[in-house]
Amino acid sequence: MLRAGPILAVLLAALGACSHFQPPSLGEATIVSPAPVRAGHGVIGSVGVVRGAKPPSYRLYLRMDDGGSQSVDVDNPIFMLGQRVEVTPDGRVVLLSGTTLKK
Repeated sequence: MLRAGPILAVLLAALGACSHFQPPSLGEATIVSPAPVRAGHGVIGSVGVVRGAKPPSYRLYLRMDDGGSQSVDVDNPIFMLGQRVEVTPDGRVVLLSGTTLKK
């Protein structure tokens, strides 16, 4: 006969592993590239490391919803190919909630 205690503990641990908390500061980066950028929404087309940059920076190539494209250098390596982001007028790139990676 099985006891419910160990089974319940395993189920609760599995459920807890499915949840994920991400503070808002981890879902955004400051733009550090010297070039002017256009605010708006887009999708990350590629991500790369900017060689020789101190501190380290990461180049995002964005396909914007308005049909254009732009690249921005940011200070946070959290972004991945295919994610939807917003470029804000105050110089940040923010990961939009509800985005998922294509499998």
